[in-house]
Amino acid sequence: MADAHAVQIAQVKEAFALKARLFQGAVDDQLATFGDAWVTALGEEVSVYFNNDNVLLENAVEGYGRFCIEAMRLQRRFDKTLRYDAISYAEALETVYQNDAYMRTVYLPALLLSHYMWPHHFRQLQWVRENFFSRLSGNGFRTFCDVGIGTGFYSKELLRALPDMRGWGFDISDSSIDHTGLMLQRWSLSDRYTLRKQEVSAEVEGGFDCCVSVELLEHLEDPTVLLRSIRRAMRDGALGLLTAALDAPNRDHIYLYRKNDTVRHQIEASGFEVLQEANFAAYEVGEGETVPQAACFIVRTC
Repeated sequence: MADAHAVQIAQVKEAFALKARLFQGAVDDQLATFGDAWVTALGEEVSVYFNNDNVLLENAVEGYGRFCIEAMRLQRRFDKTLRYDAISYAEALETVYQNDAYMRTVYLPALLLSHYMWPHHFRQLQWVRENFFSRLSGNGFRTFCDVGIGTGFYSKELLRALPDMRGWGFDISDSSIDHTGLMLQRWSLSDRYTLRKQEVSAEVEGGFDCCVSVELLEHLEDPTVLLRSIRRAMRDGALGLLTAALDAPNRDHIYLYRKNDTVRHQIEASGFEVLQEANFAAYEVGEGETVPQAACFIVRTC
């Protein structure tokens, strides 16, 4: 274990032992799978965003546990029906994104910790750093939009990796905007970022140089409407990172993707060329079982 973050990983272990015992084994599993890269990434988050605050970390772990238990129940049901529970976007907006108590105590803490605690989310993060951020570095890219910012995690990661970039974050949830604002403040990145409570817009004259939209498409009734909106906000030749969750039932997931192909076809029909793609499964499953997956695409406007 990286000695510099041994204290933070011990804090994480203690928080899981106290607040989410069912999932405490995942800490050692992640350590065994990813080693020092994982220790450094999570250790930095605990040190900076959580400010080594045990109570804040324990509350986040408790919310993560509640979210995961619900996800497991929904996955078992999905195995039998191969359908998501019916919910409209308007209902998701009211019961999830505008439900500040749920967002603050369950949804946002779970999403943040999932980037470290879910193997497919951490593999996605590593892939994005290696394949997407590297394309942006040193190539004159200066502006990006993050559409559906969630916790602000990927905006933070991009701003950290590319000091010359400036970002605009768009979301319809006050809770997400507040969380992202705090995230960037604690990472000392607020001066290069603008938050907007609205759908994506052409904020930058000539269009954004690049875009990020992580696991938002499945939250919509017609994802192509969003994809076309993002395309209109970007300049010609811009680069983007677009991802979607496959076979991943959650209380606010509406559009069911089962294969990368379906996502890719929608992306290409909306004015993008796919340059590179990947798929990451959450875990291995037996015959007749489904598994949540992350479909990831690096795209260029055309």
